Amino acid sequence: MTRAGTISLLGVALAFVLYVAVNTLVNLTAPAAARVDVTEDRLYTLSGGTHATLAGMDEPVELHFFLSERLEREVPFYASYGRRVRELLVEIAAASAGKVILHEHDPEPFSDVGDLAVSLGIQGIPVDSGGELAYFGLAGTNSVDEAERIAFLQPEREALLEYDLARMIHALSNPEPTVIGVMSSLPILGDMRAAMQGSVLVPWAIGRHLKASFDVVNLPESVDTLPSELGVMMVVHPRAMNERAVYELEQFLFRGGRALLFIDPRAESDLSQGSGGTSSSAGGAQALFQRWGIRVPDGKLVADRSMALRVNAGTAARPVPADYLLWLGVSGEHMASDDPITSQLPALNLASAGHIVRESGSPLTLEPLVSSSTNSSLVDAGEVRGSRPDVLGLLEKFAPDDRAYVMAARLTGDLATAFPDGPPPRMIEPSAQDLATNPDPPQRMKSDGPVNVVLVADSDLLEDRFWLQKQQFFGREVEEQIAGNGDFVINALGNLAGSDALLGLRSRGVSQRPFDRVRELERRAERRLQDKERELQDKLRETQDRIAELEGVRTTKDPVTGELKVEVSLTSEQRVEVEALRGEMLSVRRELRAVQRGLRADVERLDSWLQFANIGLAPLIVSAVAIVLVTVRHARRRRYAGARERDVG
Repeated sequence: MTRAGTISLLGVALAFVLYVAVNTLVNLTAPAAARVDVTEDRLYTLSGGTHATLAGMDEPVELHFFLSERLEREVPFYASYGRRVRELLVEIAAASAGKVILHEHDPEPFSDVGDLAVSLGIQGIPVDSGGELAYFGLAGTNSVDEAERIAFLQPEREALLEYDLARMIHALSNPEPTVIGVMSSLPILGDMRAAMQGSVLVPWAIGRHLKASFDVVNLPESVDTLPSELGVMMVVHPRAMNERAVYELEQFLFRGGRALLFIDPRAESDLSQGSGGTSSSAGGAQALFQRWGIRVPDGKLVADRSMALRVNAGTAARPVPADYLLWLGVSGEHMASDDPITSQLPALNLASAGHIVRESGSPLTLEPLVSSSTNSSLVDAGEVRGSRPDVLGLLEKFAPDDRAYVMAARLTGDLATAFPDGPPPRMIEPSAQDLATNPDPPQRMKSDGPVNVVLVADSDLLEDRFWLQKQQFFGREVEEQIAGNGDFVINALGNLAGSDALLGLRSRGVSQRPFDRVRELERRAERRLQDKERELQDKLRETQDRIAELEGVRTTKDPVTGELKVEVSLTSEQRVEVEALRGEMLSVRRELRAVQRGLRADVERLDSWLQFANIGLAPLIVSAVAIVLVTVRHARRRRYAGARERDVG
């Protein structure tokens, strides 16, 4: 190689080393604003909702990020996710203009940092048989020593990581608890009428969960004025909601309040109508729904063959298991995966649910949260009157219409009043003195901004029997969750209680990207393996059946030990047949092993190619392009020099 060529290659090598060094230096030292996010889902770019949350902070917040170095070292998956969390926290701190102060800790065993993690409520997990604990969590504190925490950062919530961090910062910078007003015709907070008659006030389990998570105010359906301190209204099956209460709910929404509404065309949990009646709240807030262009059709229930829960369609003495088309177990694939309310929920159990219809021209945007499958249709509520519906008859008559029905949705948009002629009269008119000291606020003819409502076309999901299993354990009643109904309600209220910026946040992509080609190879091989396994099992059964059919099977007793022995006398033809079957079984087993080896070889080849493409291919391409450019430039120089020599000569 010529001296010029050697210098060119050395220049390419030095350029490559310089490229790697500069890239590493920028990654470690450059401010967040100077970096460019080229990931497909913009993983390292904060959303507008997070920026708005940071801009609305009135006081600084300290975040303590705990990640044990040993957990990173011994579990590579947590090391990768730990980098993702750390990078997002750094981005948030950089965008907060000094209002978010980030502290990173490596809690070593028996250290002050480990004690700090425990005091802040971070959960330790054992990493060895000796009981050493590792930590991977986040805690935040504000100026009045209130704390919020994520005890352990679950990788399964990576898609909602930015939402969780923004929610924590919002809660710390706005420490006043949200007050939830509950207006219900169902006794979710206890039967008030029974309590007035001297009975014990026993709330449903969801009522206990509400009181444990929020400040709750119990409101009657005939309220004249809503308390001013309310942040969110939860209205459950408003069967007797009067016009004044509807007006108060509208004005509450117009002032920036949020609402979670449960409107049910057939509430099985409402026992006030007797065993043969149908309790419906589809018309409870009809004045609002007409103005909104939203309907929950009265008397129409969603039946779904794919989601139907199995019940006893017979009697206790003669049980008949059957799928009840109106009791639905909704899995995660039929819930919005990008919404914080329903993301990560395991399942929801609904009973006699209706569906939500958005009329053309509605000013509201409807975002489905929970939907049926396309293997569904509508059933008239009149067909299932009483406490013993005809489960088998519904199955026989069922015919799907290939439509998916929305059973829960988020509604947003600007609205005009449903009471243009003024407020409806109060149930109890206040005195002139009361009006002088506490005058009515002026009526808003339209909302101050987009309203935010979550509407659910079912109320039975709140009843204990549809999401809890109760057992007696040493004289105490123990509750076990069998569905995520309670989590759904708490998620919805927590989301609605947040800022407008938080309401706009949705799930993001994840940093752990799947190798689709590898998974497809594995699935294809697994299908082949399953086919072969079924073939092998069929051959085994045939062999066993054939041997069982053979004559000459007899039981003998060993004269020395007294043990019973089963002897099979076979003819020579039968022995040949059995040996042939056994040989065929061995051949299938060898083929199975060959398929498994082929699967491993395919995956290893693809993995090696992916590693080469991700690590070595890009630098090689850059180097090859550089070498070509240098060679072309050198050739041009040689031609130019030769031409000059000829001109001089």
